[in-house]
Amino acid sequence: MMKEIINIQNLTKVYKNGVVALKGLNLKIYENEIFVILGPNGAGKTTLLYIISTILKPTEGSVNIMGYDVTKNPGKVRELIGFAFTEVTLFNTTVYKALWAHGRIYGIPKNELRQRILDCLNELDIMNKVDSIIWELSSGQRKRVEICKVIIQRPKISIFDEPTITVDIDGKHKVWSLIKNLKKYGSTVIIATNDIYEAEYLADRVAILNKGELLTVGSIDELKKPLGSEVLELEVSDPSVISKISHLGRIIVSGNYIRLYSDKLQDIIKEISTLNGIISIRRLNVTLDDVFLVLTGGEKQ
Repeated sequence: MMKEIINIQNLTKVYKNGVVALKGLNLKIYENEIFVILGPNGAGKTTLLYIISTILKPTEGSVNIMGYDVTKNPGKVRELIGFAFTEVTLFNTTVYKALWAHGRIYGIPKNELRQRILDCLNELDIMNKVDSIIWELSSGQRKRVEICKVIIQRPKISIFDEPTITVDIDGKHKVWSLIKNLKKYGSTVIIATNDIYEAEYLADRVAILNKGELLTVGSIDELKKPLGSEVLELEVSDPSVISKISHLGRIIVSGNYIRLYSDKLQDIIKEISTLNGIISIRRLNVTLDDVFLVLTGGEKQ
């Protein structure tokens, strides 16, 4: 049985300007899992991370981390957490000195810390920047240094906000490998992202947020299962096609494209292949993007 490490109950956050960032979230996160919070910009992902890490206080509800309430025991909670922010938050000194200072704050022995820093910089291909001033680096390089901050710390709970947002394709996979490796050291990993591929690559479980509300949570297979393994994507030239196929399954319309979900795709292809107004038909694998579209309605007819 999985051991609960974070319990979130009826969590609501309303900012002073009246913006409701989170609406009554109820969520459990388990020990040693990679838990991905997926949603578009403005969904409430960063707000949730900030409350978990005690940067923000909730308006209503509670967050309990390993027996500590984030509001009542913020100091104890901070001892358990490492946070890689969207933007670098290290001192503006050399890369090595900044990471060294961070590691010593958390009591990592000097010899071990030195090796962890060098290993991380090497893995992320920025060893040649070891003596560079952080704010003289490119945004992608600074992001890698921010990631190293948590990688060398190996905290009980590792939090990453958009971990590869400014990182190139090759760098993304290097970052993902290091994040996955944190599980080996007993870390529970929480990631906020709007990158579908990143979520599918990393997650043991995914929570989908939209406009501050929790739409669903589960493993990727659990989330995709109701939609089947494949979806039909139709490009149409005549909008009347929509009414002709709406009885065949669940449909999402976006411009000239229709996505059709059913467990009888082969029969449907035969039925619609002779309809006028269809330019092309493609059979695609269902992704988390499809899960999100269906849950939010997309431009559902």
